[in-house]
Amino acid sequence: MNKKILVVAPYNFLPYRSGGQKYIAQFLDALGQQARVTVVSTAQDTGYVASAHYRLLPVLPYSFFRYADLTLTATLIDLIERNHYDWIIWEHPYYGWLARIIKEKTGINTLIHTHNIEYQRFRSLGKIWWPLLEKYERKTFQLADKIAFISAADRQFAVNSWTINDRNCLDIPYGITLHSTPTDKANCRTSLVDKHGLPGEKTLLLFNGSLDYAPNYRALQHLLKEVMPRLQKKSKRGYTLLICGKGLPKRDKELVAYRSLGVYHAGFVDDIEPYFKGADIFLNPVLEGGGVKTKMIESIAFGTPVVAMQKAATGLSPALAGPMLTITPDLDWDQFASALDTLADSLLDQPLQTPAAFYEYHNWTSIIERLLAGLLD
Repeated sequence: MNKKILVVAPYNFLPYRSGGQKYIAQFLDALGQQARVTVVSTAQDTGYVASAHYRLLPVLPYSFFRYADLTLTATLIDLIERNHYDWIIWEHPYYGWLARIIKEKTGINTLIHTHNIEYQRFRSLGKIWWPLLEKYERKTFQLADKIAFISAADRQFAVNSWTINDRNCLDIPYGITLHSTPTDKANCRTSLVDKHGLPGEKTLLLFNGSLDYAPNYRALQHLLKEVMPRLQKKSKRGYTLLICGKGLPKRDKELVAYRSLGVYHAGFVDDIEPYFKGADIFLNPVLEGGGVKTKMIESIAFGTPVVAMQKAATGLSPALAGPMLTITPDLDWDQFASALDTLADSLLDQPLQTPAAFYEYHNWTSIIERLLAGLLD
């Protein structure tokens, strides 16, 4: 019999508009195909139909104060007692106080599904209250029967720095639905060139991210002022940089001032998939924030190699990515541009292939099979 699992997902994730929302949405959909899943969350956007693979209960208030809503205790206890769930999964450690109460009252097996080591992310963003979050997050981990991590680096941190028993740790990496490199990459590239009026003979670079998020915007500034000038001096072949993402400030005037450097602004795109497929190289010079940069996993899955700063590559396995991932030291723009130029030259001679092991590790079906096996230990 399939396991019965209750999941608490504390914010809107449908329809997904960010990597974090996509991670939750696809995880729940994949989990629901191998277990009997009920999801407690906020009301999702009007008119959007949730997955047929799980039951969605929109009982969480939309206000930020939902994280301190004591009435949720009775709601969750009633659900657990009536439905006899095998496990409860808490997305993020934010509801750690409530997870403790529910475990004490019902004895239910408890899994904390962490998407980052949260305090590290907020510390890197300069939030002065990160020490309080660190204590809270650590105590939440310690109450859980199992903890699922998005990366081996986060798992090792918890084991080594917070003395979490490694036997209680599981892996839920960012997942993909692909099993091999797509076959329509050339067609997607042609479509992008035609759609945006790009010079097709130049190497097509891609940067994607919400530009109203400060770390992404600062990364964009580095590309415009540090990387593209260096590249255009290095190569006779030339480069085009396509920028995708919402939230570009009006003062930047659609980046028209950088057109001479080969920069084009596509704005928000409804479907990023053809952009990942059509680009020659994906760039990630992000130097702040935390956690795995999910866009890099998607790019590699779509067969497009990545050049990233060391900070941006945190949580990715170079062994799994193979030649599809090039990492350079943080803030070394000369080396970043040089590595990118070397990669572009090599792609003219031989297209790169994403290793089969990458697809096996990151495929959602395999991820859920490993997770459910881990819950039996």
